[in-house]
Amino acid sequence: MIDPRLSVSLADLLASRVANFPDKVVIRSDQGCLTYKEIEERSRLIAENLSTVGVQRGDSVATMVQRTDQAVAVWFACARAGFVEVPLNVELKDELLVDAVEGANCSIIVVGDDPIATQQLDALEERLPRVSRIEGLEALARVDERTDWPLRPDEVSLILYTSGTTGRSKGVRLSDRMTMRLAWSVIDHVGLARDDVLFTVFPLHHIAARFVSVVAAMLIEGEVVIQERFSASRFWDTCSDHGVTAIHYLGTLPLMLWNQEPVPGQEENSVRVAYGAGMPEEIQEGFAQRFGLEIFELYGSTEQGVVTMSRRGSSKTGTCGRPVADVELQIHDPEGTQCPANVVGEIVVRNREPGIFFDGYHGMPDATIEAWRDLWFRTGDAGSVDEDGYLTFTGRLTDSIRRRGENVSAWEVERVLTEHKDVDEAAVFGVPSDLGEEEVMAVVVGDSVDLQELWQYAAGKLPGFAVPRYMRVQDELPKTPTGRVQKHQLTDADGETSEWERGLTR
Repeated sequence: MIDPRLSVSLADLLASRVANFPDKVVIRSDQGCLTYKEIEERSRLIAENLSTVGVQRGDSVATMVQRTDQAVAVWFACARAGFVEVPLNVELKDELLVDAVEGANCSIIVVGDDPIATQQLDALEERLPRVSRIEGLEALARVDERTDWPLRPDEVSLILYTSGTTGRSKGVRLSDRMTMRLAWSVIDHVGLARDDVLFTVFPLHHIAARFVSVVAAMLIEGEVVIQERFSASRFWDTCSDHGVTAIHYLGTLPLMLWNQEPVPGQEENSVRVAYGAGMPEEIQEGFAQRFGLEIFELYGSTEQGVVTMSRRGSSKTGTCGRPVADVELQIHDPEGTQCPANVVGEIVVRNREPGIFFDGYHGMPDATIEAWRDLWFRTGDAGSVDEDGYLTFTGRLTDSIRRRGENVSAWEVERVLTEHKDVDEAAVFGVPSDLGEEEVMAVVVGDSVDLQELWQYAAGKLPGFAVPRYMRVQDELPKTPTGRVQKHQLTDADGETSEWERGLTR
């Protein structure tokens, strides 16, 4: 039976909060505070004016918006008018940007007050649909047309791009039912309650920032602090200034905080819980003690939301918790047979309730079918489950790199590098980073490659997070008899990391 809480659309949630708490602050960001009434008014104006330029219910609207206040306004504008939002990283450029916009069949692109995004769009003007600026939409005369036709909770309302598997980035089709379930899962496992103040530093084109931070805060009638620029040295002061009680982390954030010089009395800060994915096992107990909080690790994805998660009274250091109640999880070997306890294999999952997972990859039916082989969703991740049912995530099986909270498609980086006139072949893969997660490494083949010039070329074609940190030239790439590049043989080539040519980081 579907949880009745999942039968509410995002537009319905906003309307309910406006009716009951119009002047309550729900979001605090670099631009100041946003109340429910302010979100309602700004989103209504944008929705009305998008309708006047021809956007209709069910149309896909690409958004490239960095500023929190603007991103929230256009997000809820799409929700209330029944537009399918396609939020894009403002750093997307060149073919990656065209692929995303065309792949999601977007009829318009809404851009915020961001010079980087404007520059990328101007360069591709002839290849993209109409571009509208948020300031222009808000400045148009109010038309007072009825534009509140939100999609049903089970209809696709959002397309998010992910690079979780080999090849071209995929547009993940999500409904409000799926994303509400994601928010409720985190609320339930962490024990978030009314008047909690949440914190996130991740951008609103990420599923996590949207739903385990903003929507979670709305559901519990709390608040969320969104910091667009993360400062490890100022982090705990920021939390104290805003009374933050729950922080969301991913990837390198915990290690950056851990590496700061300890301060006496730091455990007396306002934060009581930290939840997320990727905190190294070796610092978890010390992190909890040093900062006086409880840690809730989870495993999930854009396609499934939360799959496993620690729960108060049910956690085990180094694991991602047990499967949540509405998900079935197994570990399979390459033949598709379930592995015994503590044996590493591929993590595969399936839903026990309809509508709580994604609705497929947009415009890519073959990829959707392949992902659901044998009625299990193949995550492409490696892990093991112990005798008590706790999942340990051990790495990625797919050709994807996790860098600074972003998934980088090795295939897409390789495509850009091999388009350079001097590069014959390229192999891209992840190497360990001092901050956790990975850095991007590229090995190229070519007779006259200038690595610094190649790096500059890549920086002009790729978003900053995908530009290789390290580059090296080789005479050839190691391959199998069938021609597949054996990337595992490249990671140890030339010995030490310091011997690799380095590109500049962003």
